[in-house]
Amino acid sequence: EDIVPEQADRLVYALAPMVVFASAFGAFVVIPFSPTLIVSDLNIGLLYLVAISSVVIIGIMMAGWASNNKWALYGAIRSAAQIISYEIPAGFALLTTIMLAGSLSMRDISAAQAGGIHHWFVFNNPFSFISFFIYYCAALAEVNRTPFDIPEAESELVAGYHTEYSGMRFAIFFLAEYANMFAVSAIATTL
Repeated sequence: EDIVPEQADRLVYALAPMVVFASAFGAFVVIPFSPTLIVSDLNIGLLYLVAISSVVIIGIMMAGWASNNKWALYGAIRSAAQIISYEIPAGFALLTTIMLAGSLSMRDISAAQAGGIHHWFVFNNPFSFISFFIYYCAALAEVNRTPFDIPEAESELVAGYHTEYSGMRFAIFFLAEYANMFAVSAIATTL
C-alpha cells in the first residue's frame, strides 16, 4: 500500500524515487556490454558516469526532506555525506585508467585492453592495481554495502532516508540501489 505522510511535501515526496531511479539507470547508457551493444558511445563517457551518479544525492536529499521526518532527514544527510566523500577517491582512481587508455570513451577503454589478460589495465602496473582497489572500496561505500552501510543504521535511524516510504516507491528506491550496484560492477569490469 502506498501511504503518504500527512505533513509530507507531496510533489517532492513523489519525485524523489523517480530522480534516484533515473540517475541509477542513466549510468547504463555508456556501459559497453559488448563491442556492438552500447546505447551511446560518448567521447566523455567516464565523465558522464561520474556526473550522473552524483544526481542520486539530489534524490536522496529530496526523499529525506519531503518526508517531514527528522530521522529520515538525518538519514538523508548521512547518506549524502558518505556518497559525496567517497566520490572523490573514486574519481581520482579513474584517472589512472584514463591516462592508460588515453580516452574517456568507455568503448575505447575496453578496446585498449583487448588481447588477453596480460593487456588488462589492472595488471599493467602497480598504480593501476592500487587505483582499482581504491575504486572498489569507494564503490562499496557509494552503494552502501557492508562495512559502509552506516547511512541506513537500522539501530538508530530505522531505515535511513526512506523511512516514511512504502509500497512501490520504497521498491523503486531498492531497485535503483541494486541497479547502481550492477552499474558500479560493470564500470569496474570495463576499467
